[in-house]
Amino acid sequence: MPSLKPARLLTRSARDYHVAVVGSGPAGFYTSKYLFKKAGDTLKIDMFERLPTPFGLVRFGVAPDHPEVKNVINDFGVIARMPSFRYFGNIEVGSQPSLEDLRKLYDAVVLCTGASGERLLGIAGEESFGVVGAPAFVKWYNGHPDYQDLKLPSTVHGESAVVLGQGNVALDVARLLVRPPRDLDATDMERAAVNTIASWQKSGLRTVHIVGRRGFVQAAFTNAELRELLTCSDEVLPVVDPEELALCRNEASEEELSKSRMKKRSVDILDKMAANFAEMGSTSKRILRVHFLRSPQEVLSEDGGVRGIRLGRMKLQGEPGRQVAAPTEEAALEISCGLVVRSVGFDITPFNGLPLKSNRVPHTQGCVETSSDGLGGLYVSGWLKRGPQGIIASNIGDAQETAARLWNDLQHQSAKSSPDSFVSSLPRPVSFEDWKKLEAEEHRSGHEMGKAAAKFTRGCCEGVIFKAQTEGCCQGRIYTRAAQSCCGGRSLYDSETHGCCLENGAQVYRYGSYNCCRRPKGICRIRPGKATCCS
Repeated sequence: MPSLKPARLLTRSARDYHVAVVGSGPAGFYTSKYLFKKAGDTLKIDMFERLPTPFGLVRFGVAPDHPEVKNVINDFGVIARMPSFRYFGNIEVGSQPSLEDLRKLYDAVVLCTGASGERLLGIAGEESFGVVGAPAFVKWYNGHPDYQDLKLPSTVHGESAVVLGQGNVALDVARLLVRPPRDLDATDMERAAVNTIASWQKSGLRTVHIVGRRGFVQAAFTNAELRELLTCSDEVLPVVDPEELALCRNEASEEELSKSRMKKRSVDILDKMAANFAEMGSTSKRILRVHFLRSPQEVLSEDGGVRGIRLGRMKLQGEPGRQVAAPTEEAALEISCGLVVRSVGFDITPFNGLPLKSNRVPHTQGCVETSSDGLGGLYVSGWLKRGPQGIIASNIGDAQETAARLWNDLQHQSAKSSPDSFVSSLPRPVSFEDWKKLEAEEHRSGHEMGKAAAKFTRGCCEGVIFKAQTEGCCQGRIYTRAAQSCCGGRSLYDSETHGCCLENGAQVYRYGSYNCCRRPKGICRIRPGKATCCS
């Protein structure tokens, strides 16, 4: 563990301090923000990201029908444009360069790589085809390039899907499975994911079960997420069994409830769902059913694929605030289903060079190891620091703590030489300016498709632009989406075709067609999704 013993403050070095931040999610940007607040222009920050695109779980974890949550990206953009900040996307720290390489070059390194692992259930049948972890599922529908080949069933057996867990992520997944595809397609959700959900609904997916081991008082969801189950669509009926709600309210839970204003407010929301319960058998709407005091015992499979799940009845026991779910003798509930989404928590993935204890990073105020033997200090922030919990804003407090500790430590050491020669040798990095060009293309392409944005999910071209779903890269700045060739120079791409449209002020591409629309005097416009041009 790092020492907290005060050290002698050194005379201000003539060199600027250089800090490497690894990871471009909220933790990385908030830590950068508060480092600049502490140090001003005496500090320079280089941020490294494995993917070409920044923003981590804001881009790949936030539900696509929650665009307002992603507005924090605007604040991160302000940080990225500061003169003492540089972004290097498409650089995987841990392999080349290694963590030790960075520590030799920088005065301090802050790891903000989050928690990409996942907790498992440890029950029979969990390995069956059709059981998928929520971390992978969420990244799949949000267009993460690592998850576009996620294997999922083409149809959902039994007209049902089951989501295990009752945190906000679980409620996001359940809500998106029942929302009308036309609503989803207007967001930046990956279109292939929209089409898959639409196919599931068309083939019979009618009910999504949200299962929790304890009661509603102990559940991790927020009231905002719970309330959205009531309001997400007129085509969806959210229900809960009123008898099950009653089981949740034992003496200890009543005491917990009396001390939580937030949980008191959840009672009204759940009462409205309980009032819907009688309509389950007669409604034509898709159903969101919330279960409490149920624990998965076994995933039922046939020929290697999910065909159902067995849920045991639980009871609460223990003191208020420390209650646990214990099994009962009551008969288990079996649900016929073809998709099980496991949403019981993220976990930290070991990082080469980072010490772990009980799968947690030992640190003091964010400091893992102080600077010594030519190695810059090692620090952590975000989920890697506090564990995978909380919302985006939860990163602010521990980013402030880590930044304060790091800056204090730097005052007691001399600055290293500039790492400029190292960064100039990086292979095909993506700069923040490159990212902004890519973002503009995502928005433009999405607009033409009737979406908020169309994310690029495949490959990186010369550190600048994706060429989606191809095996090569486009020279210059223009990509051809889902095509096998590149558009040269300043040409526009002809989406989903094998050719390009010239950009000389006279032509635009015709979406979904095999030729281009002429635009004399600017009076011709495309009609998205149509096979003709507007005159």
